[in-house]
Amino acid sequence: MIFQPTFMQKFIKQFLKYFFIAIVAYHIVVTILSYWLDLWISQSNISIFRDALWICFVIIVGIWSDGWIVWYLKKWKKVWIWFAILILFSLWISYLKWVSLSNMMIGIKYGFYFLVIFLTASFVWYVGIKNFDKKDFGWIQYLLMWILGLGFIWQFLKIIKPDLFFGLWYGKLDDFAYGTNPPIYYLTGYEGTMRWQWLFAWPNNYGYFLVAFLPAILLWRWGTWQEMKDFLKNPSKNMNFSLTILWIVAIILTLSRAAILGMAVVIAFLSKNWIKEHKKLAIWVFGVVLAGIVWLSFLKPESTIGHLKSNFAYIWEIVDNPLGHGLGSSGPAIHHEWTMLPENYFMQIMLDSGSVWFILRCVVILGILMIFRAIQNNFKNKKHSEEDCATFLLWKRLLLWWLGLLIIGLFLHVFEDSMVNYLFFCIFGLLSGYLSKLYTAKDEIKPFELLKNREK
Repeated sequence: MIFQPTFMQKFIKQFLKYFFIAIVAYHIVVTILSYWLDLWISQSNISIFRDALWICFVIIVGIWSDGWIVWYLKKWKKVWIWFAILILFSLWISYLKWVSLSNMMIGIKYGFYFLVIFLTASFVWYVGIKNFDKKDFGWIQYLLMWILGLGFIWQFLKIIKPDLFFGLWYGKLDDFAYGTNPPIYYLTGYEGTMRWQWLFAWPNNYGYFLVAFLPAILLWRWGTWQEMKDFLKNPSKNMNFSLTILWIVAIILTLSRAAILGMAVVIAFLSKNWIKEHKKLAIWVFGVVLAGIVWLSFLKPESTIGHLKSNFAYIWEIVDNPLGHGLGSSGPAIHHEWTMLPENYFMQIMLDSGSVWFILRCVVILGILMIFRAIQNNFKNKKHSEEDCATFLLWKRLLLWWLGLLIIGLFLHVFEDSMVNYLFFCIFGLLSGYLSKLYTAKDEIKPFELLKNREK
């Protein structure tokens, strides 16, 4: 049977919808199957099935791509080549260090599987979908709203009906303990304050997700002060305003200092004009945020001291091992065989694969940034449809995740939760792939030209 483009487009969009819904429910499904029903289906098997399902979907899209793969590779080929070199180099180093195959897979998951998701998602929309429409934007917004709304309901049910959760699969209030029943609420250390993680596996993971999508949420809020005053008269503005407030409250309730700091940086970046006009008020707001982070640090003294020690403990380890210890030797991998836990994503990847690997990773990111720069130049110099302009604006807001991520990565191993990576990097990759389809080779900027422009 020959699949028609229209059928393929429907198939892609329907698969993505149901796949994202499954990802949202992933933590609950794993908890039920692994802890409540005590089935033979382990968390690892469910995770492998999810990843295999995504890869099979990408392969199917590639088979019925109608020759678009050639055009895709003309723009993304260099990124994929450097990414392949990155993977091969890390596997080679791991082999020399006698790292087991299972640890290599663990290292890929925690180190750079998010790049696999992003790049494959860019491929899917480039070769399979002709354009975005208003329904696609609405669906993304409603997905975020449902995640937030269901999360609040889930947390309140835990307060009102705790026995229900104790009787099913949750454990007592506690801190994180790998391989045990997830607690009904996580605490800030022994007998600490309750932290909310909603539908996610861990409060920090949920905080990372919220910061990543925060710029998009702020995009959908009111546009002017007058609109804000009149938002009660406009149901859509009212909904967007409420969503924005709840989103910020959710970040605060995670009690994640890194997430709160990332939130502050993102909001500050989006409010540059307001800060210039209200410098004194902006200083007061910054002071309140800083005081809140300090207060949380005192609220979690063991965590604070542990983070500080871990950020300094492995500096000489990196210096003494410039090629690293192999994939899966640090970070969340401590739940398997290793013991090194730097609460810093950048240290984690250098402990795994060393300084050379870190440089290769920067080259891959630079290649992606070249594509991003070409996309921005294309929309700066050419006219596009209303839908494409809206797509570009949403993509540009999501691009701000980079700022929040750099901040969070200094304090956390941020890519621990593949559920978060799928939700964000699939959407971000889909948008990036589609927008890269709209520019020609003339719009591209070579790396050396970009560096010259920066020097000027």
